[in-house]
Amino acid sequence: MNEHQNSESKKSTVDSLGKVPMIAMMEHSKMPWGIKDNQSRYVYLNEAALDMANIPAGFDFEGRLDEEFPCPWSEFAPEIYAQDRKAESSHQTAETITTSYYTRQAVLEPYYIPKFPIYNQNGESLGTVFCTKKFSFVSISDFFNHLKPSVLTLNPPVDIFTEKELDIIFYAFQKLSSKEIATKLCLSHRAIENRLQRIYEKMGVTSLAGLIEYCHTTGLNHHVPKNLLRQGIEFFW
Repeated sequence: MNEHQNSESKKSTVDSLGKVPMIAMMEHSKMPWGIKDNQSRYVYLNEAALDMANIPAGFDFEGRLDEEFPCPWSEFAPEIYAQDRKAESSHQTAETITTSYYTRQAVLEPYYIPKFPIYNQNGESLGTVFCTKKFSFVSISDFFNHLKPSVLTLNPPVDIFTEKELDIIFYAFQKLSSKEIATKLCLSHRAIENRLQRIYEKMGVTSLAGLIEYCHTTGLNHHVPKNLLRQGIEFFW
């Protein structure tokens, strides 16, 4: 009996969300909105989302995974699934900046995509709801030498570093010198050197090459500290 009840409570959100008022809100919104179940299958996309994602007219998206979409951004399916799970497990917003060929004009541009977890009455995960906004940098050179398809996350994949350490890791990964990092973060050269040593200790490495390898292994190479967005880069929607 309990197994049957559990099965019923986790039924596809196509049914469980059918009468939720937020669907009506999304349906009439000019902002792209979507809903996915807890297996990352698409449940709902409004017209704005279909246009923004450049999903072909008539494509049956319901029940599909990201990798099944005939769209350039489907190549990022593993990263997208990871952020879906992060939103569900952390009970917080998971945020990414994804760059791909978006809109009906297939323009290569970055979009900010926050994902929010949704639950049933028993507190069990049903999936995620998300929206998208075009991300326009006033100064994009601090993040990209050349704009290219990518998925960047604003949520660190590991939780052993302080905000300031994440800032330093971000610049060190781009092979900026300690003096250059010090200038960007308004700290002394000595302070950066000391913090880099602590970062190396936490990572279990002894060199910049080790730091870079650690970032690739943990996913920090796709992380952009929110602190830098607030303080170092001006942006608007």
